[in-house]
Amino acid sequence: MATRAEIIDAIQAGMNRATSTFSKLSEDQLETQIHDGPDGWNVRQILAHLANRQPTYDMLVSIALDGSGAPPGGFSIDNWNQKRVEERAGCSRDELLQEFQQVHEQLIERTKKLRDDQFKLPVVLPNRETNLGDVLLGSGGMHSIQHASEVEEALGIDPEE
Repeated sequence: MATRAEIIDAIQAGMNRATSTFSKLSEDQLETQIHDGPDGWNVRQILAHLANRQPTYDMLVSIALDGSGAPPGGFSIDNWNQKRVEERAGCSRDELLQEFQQVHEQLIERTKKLRDDQFKLPVVLPNRETNLGDVLLGSGGMHSIQHASEVEEALGIDPEE
């Protein structure tokens, strides 16, 4: 199980990586298709997904704290994420980056306020059973890094530059 410090470090690392990656992209790069298929996302939509994570974090923490441990029956993560992306369709890169940073700063503050024992609470996701600490580590931090990395790879960007 992830510790508070590990979670906060991961969220901060995710913020830094995503901000660095997305802030230097041109409008043309933001429109580059990354995911294939009819609901595949372009770079801007990936950033919109990362920016509008507050409802996801609220749901994950709530299902752990209320003891249900799982999203409601019939929950589809794909439909959930698509709806959140569509809500941000008209936002600029800078607006999305600002929201992304605010959401993740709030997640850090929320993480600081959780009791140590709450990180152990179970969370049942569609693909695995885990605990709140590991969910926050992955969803709050590693998720941002993974999406930034896939954008860098698709666009041929060196993250060190």
